Amino acid sequence: MRTVTLPIFLALIILVSFSACSGSRGLNRQALQESFHDNPDVVTDQDIAATMALQGHLPAPYRLAIFFKHKDFPSRPALRKVDWVSADADRVQQALESVKEEGILRQSFLLANSTVQGTTFRDIRLAAARYNADAILVIDGASAVERYNNGRAWWYATGIGAYLAHGTESHALFMMEGTLWDVRSGYLYGTQTAEGETTLIGPATSLEDKVAIAEAKDVALERFAKEVAEMLRLIKEKQRVPN
Repeated sequence: MRTVTLPIFLALIILVSFSACSGSRGLNRQALQESFHDNPDVVTDQDIAATMALQGHLPAPYRLAIFFKHKDFPSRPALRKVDWVSADADRVQQALESVKEEGILRQSFLLANSTVQGTTFRDIRLAAARYNADAILVIDGASAVERYNNGRAWWYATGIGAYLAHGTESHALFMMEGTLWDVRSGYLYGTQTAEGETTLIGPATSLEDKVAIAEAKDVALERFAKEVAEMLRLIKEKQRVPN
């Protein structure tokens, strides 16, 4: 019996150790960025002319609607759907409090997904208009995770090692993009991006990818909220400069 089980045991150790040596292959940032522009329209010369003719002029102060996009990635299995929660909107609005104190914003509020009757930008803009918003910040996001073994994974072959050895790593990347639009004209004021990355290490049986994604999202949100506030200040300064 020993002559049969020992080779199998050794083979398992070699197999797991070999897979551990492969390590991380890296996450595809380009795929995440492209997910923000999944359905490009056919653009004509008339479209370009109409876009360049758009003008934006925000009142001082103005009302800002914040909308978080919810979408799946059926054609991109490597990407994960974002689980936006109310705390995410609270974090963005909290970062905008200083902008309100500076007299740039009069009010910021969350535009609930249930109030938008459709999935196009026109539908989002129309919903914002119903609530008398002057501008709307459309926030999009996507995440990806890579799971792989490290050098401690050879302990998994012992059985109990799968519960105790920290031989698995979960590397998550979260990217988000915010676009600020004029509700009345559809003029694009600016775009802000941010990303967060985290790596968690633990036993294969208890390490959860969703926890790594959540932590990466927290990092991205913290950066994004601060940068959006700065973007609103820059837009205000540009409006003060005469053409």
